[in-house]
Amino acid sequence: MLDSSSRLTGDAILSDGTPLSELIDRERREVSLRVHQDREIFELEMEKIFARSWIPVAHESEIPNPGDFVRRYIGQDSCLVVRTESGAINVLLNVCTHRGMPLCREERGHTRTFRCPYHGWVFDPQGNVRGAPYEKEMYGDWLRTCADELALTTARTASIGGMVFANWDPLAEPFDDYLGDVKWYLDAMINRTDSGLEVVGAPQRHIVKANWKLLAEQLPDGYHTSTLHRSFAQLGVFEHKVSSGINVSTPEGHTMRLVDFKATWGLEGRDDSASLADRLAAMPPPGTNAAMTEEFANNLTEGQLRLLAETPPAVMGLFPGTDLFSFLSHDGTEAGGLGPVVMVHGWIPRAPDLFEMLSWILVERDAPDEVRELTRRTTIRNFGISGLIEQDDAEAWRGVQRSTAGVMGRRINGKYAAALGIKRPEGFEGGGDVYAGTARDDAQWAWWSRYFDVMTS
Repeated sequence: MLDSSSRLTGDAILSDGTPLSELIDRERREVSLRVHQDREIFELEMEKIFARSWIPVAHESEIPNPGDFVRRYIGQDSCLVVRTESGAINVLLNVCTHRGMPLCREERGHTRTFRCPYHGWVFDPQGNVRGAPYEKEMYGDWLRTCADELALTTARTASIGGMVFANWDPLAEPFDDYLGDVKWYLDAMINRTDSGLEVVGAPQRHIVKANWKLLAEQLPDGYHTSTLHRSFAQLGVFEHKVSSGINVSTPEGHTMRLVDFKATWGLEGRDDSASLADRLAAMPPPGTNAAMTEEFANNLTEGQLRLLAETPPAVMGLFPGTDLFSFLSHDGTEAGGLGPVVMVHGWIPRAPDLFEMLSWILVERDAPDEVRELTRRTTIRNFGISGLIEQDDAEAWRGVQRSTAGVMGRRINGKYAAALGIKRPEGFEGGGDVYAGTARDDAQWAWWSRYFDVMTS
């Protein structure tokens, strides 16, 4: 067991006497791969990270009407995401305050109240207790006089681009502070049009037999694409220089990878004297067409428009458990054909060697049918349960999990010594630490630094 005196107040001491902080070597930039295997570390992550962080739970378009709800997880806690009569969205802990029974086992639905199947206590979408069988005989006025004490635990909520985030910690930083510099990039990525995004159906759900951090730390990694995703080069999708681009990290632990159109797509001969509007119309961001780019100026600054025209975000990770994808990839219609990918992932840690992934496919609400269908088809082909890209990645994560499970394997340290250093392109307006050029380990190491700061604070 963890040393209880240090469990939540500082550097945890693991049961073998190892301080958690000793599992990272900041000078050599190495991380003990034990962090992917240890049950004690996993339990500490649930307390110090997932119970205190902003986690995605739904998209607003999944629950359009009052009474609509979906059942999701924050870490290992089941929750109900429900739209109230006022139109607000509440996130309620799916645990009856009477005896701890799950109130709801349905994945989604519509209801005016939630009734516990054990003893029949009833709660409204605000989480208030509304009654119980034989209430007067059993309790007299107790349910009324202690209503606040008996209400369901309610998370704080916030949203961006329609994605709903929740946080159990009433003292956690405000959502905008949590986003920090990444909000500027995120708005350009998902808040471009007047009507915004909506989901295509329910999110896909699948299990990966690996530790959740193997996904989290990989997001800004351009190094693996030329080997792990080599088949895509053979398909003609990744013939450009995928290892070259721009990585960004922020103090909050967020990371992203931007595509440098000139460097990666061979667009050196493109007419950069054209206006930003004309350049965006000539090469619309994924999920849009030329006509839709006319709305961008209504919602974005000139700097954000330049970002989309020259160095658009392709992969973004929000600490600890969210990632977003927006890029062009193989659409399966013809050899080398490209289609748009627009997706958000949420991760649910189940065990040290198991996590569940939710995959929301997003489309612009006003997109024409052909753009919506191409976005849906291309995203499914590349991500989710049967996605070509995700199959490659999941096999790598499982491989690391298996090979480091033994006594000797878990003694290996992960190496992040390939440092590029801050290298901000001239005129680049985005915030955070910027690393332009061939992908190295800077942003991944920034993620690990933030992870250990949170775990040992």
